[in-house]
Amino acid sequence: MLIKTRARLGAIAALVAIEEDDAILGAALDKQNLGEALGFAREISSGVLRHRARLDWTIAPLLKKPLEKLDAPVRAALRLGLYERIGLQTHIAVVADEYAGAMRAFGHKYAVGFVNAVSRRLPAEWREVHPRWPRARQMATEFSHPPWLVERWLEIFGESDCAALLQKNNERAPLSLRVNTLRASRDEVRDALVERGLKARDSEVARDAIIVEDAGSPLGWPEWTSGKIIAQDEAAQSVSQFLDPQPSWKIADVAAAPGGKTTHLAQLMNDKGTVLACDIAPGRIKLIEQNAARLGLKSVQTRVGDWREVMKSTPEYRRTFDAVLLDAPCLGTGTLRRRPDAKWKKTRGQLEELVVLQRELLDAASSAVKPGGVLVYATCSLEREENQDQASAFLQRNLSFETDGGINRANAGDVLQTLPQRDGCDGAFAARFRRKI
Repeated sequence: MLIKTRARLGAIAALVAIEEDDAILGAALDKQNLGEALGFAREISSGVLRHRARLDWTIAPLLKKPLEKLDAPVRAALRLGLYERIGLQTHIAVVADEYAGAMRAFGHKYAVGFVNAVSRRLPAEWREVHPRWPRARQMATEFSHPPWLVERWLEIFGESDCAALLQKNNERAPLSLRVNTLRASRDEVRDALVERGLKARDSEVARDAIIVEDAGSPLGWPEWTSGKIIAQDEAAQSVSQFLDPQPSWKIADVAAAPGGKTTHLAQLMNDKGTVLACDIAPGRIKLIEQNAARLGLKSVQTRVGDWREVMKSTPEYRRTFDAVLLDAPCLGTGTLRRRPDAKWKKTRGQLEELVVLQRELLDAASSAVKPGGVLVYATCSLEREENQDQASAFLQRNLSFETDGGINRANAGDVLQTLPQRDGCDGAFAARFRRKI
């Protein structure tokens, strides 16, 4: 089977799994065992997920019934075909033949002629968005985001900044690496990558980060196998730097998986002290242990559990840690360029539930901080309810903690805020508190 044909079949299967089984794109593609076809399958499937709303708007006039009424493999084939026509300029005959033929592989022989006929009418340009729609609906269609998110971001950022955010989310994120400075310098690693022909440059956001454009997976690179690098976004690296851990500190990372911040904290302490990584998922704890071992870190300890329950069952943890990091479960709206499948799964209801969970975890995390110790609350969200509002509410109900200056000031002392459209990395928020007594 030709590589691209195999890739198209894999992309259809992945999109169907995302719709019907709530799968994650990477996992859905991995299940297909695509080999050399994986790269193209990822390109076209992620392209569909980034631009799905505008694809659907452009396809709609070619159909006699709504796209949602079609069987999932048929719907996926048409979306993929249109993305190839517009995004990759694939010849219309190739699109029609390939995706019509794919219907046989999925047991939808009835759809072979239908997909062939519609595919041969697919345009090579986007259909214009309806000019009389409200601006939020126009932007939601043009930039392919859930309307409720666009409405929120228009209010928060204004039209120009909101459009820049939506556009940034639809771009392919570069590979962001963190150099393990216990084994190599950033200059050393960057120069080695450049010598191999990779487009590597220093990050302007995080001091240990290197950005590599147009790169594949780093898992086979010598720097990876020797423990000199780990994949981690610049914004996530900035959070560990913001905590500013010191050698010999005892730190708890209370929602730690997959362990990027855990290992970074250990690295920043020169692997002297203790970082206790706790997470509710045993499998993800094992991933933390594997990462720590590959990076050669000895100061990382792990524990499985929900930190709220851990503090109830382990009273000796109370007021004993020099620093506690809560990288809280959140809506994740700062990371949508890396997770194009995720934006279609976000809901207002999830946001409301997460705010409650964050509050409970934050209170549990604070109980482990010793007098004079540091608490950092972080998210990868852009939503005020999860960020500034959550931090302000914590201070109001926990008078034994304080911060320096106003809680809502971006990048000023006690608060870290990165924005994709401004900083070119993921969106992240972190607030830093200190226990007074």
